[in-house]
Amino acid sequence: MNKVIIECTELVDKYELRKEDIIKQLETIEIEKDQDFVIAYDKDFRFTLIGEMCENNSLVVLTNIIKADDFREMDNSDLFQFIREQGDWG
Repeated sequence: MNKVIIECTELVDKYELRKEDIIKQLETIEIEKDQDFVIAYDKDFRFTLIGEMCENNSLVVLTNIIKADDFREMDNSDLFQFIREQGDWG
C-alpha cells in the first residue's frame, strides 16, 4: 500500500469529491517505476487525477484534478479514435 499526499485539496473540495475514495484508489495504484501518472477517478470518469509516483513507488503525490468540460460516454474503440484525432501530446 502506498502513502498518499494530496497537494490539490482545494480541487477535491471544489469538485465535491470524496477525499477518502481518492486516497483509497491511489493507495492501490500500480505503476512499474517512478513516473508521472494520469488516471480516471474511479467513482466518476469525468475527473482525471494527475500526479507522480516517487520514493521507490511507495509515495503517491496527487498534484492536480481535471474535470471534463464536455463529458460523453464512449466505448474503447471510440476512445482510441478520439486519442488518434488529438494527435501527439508529447
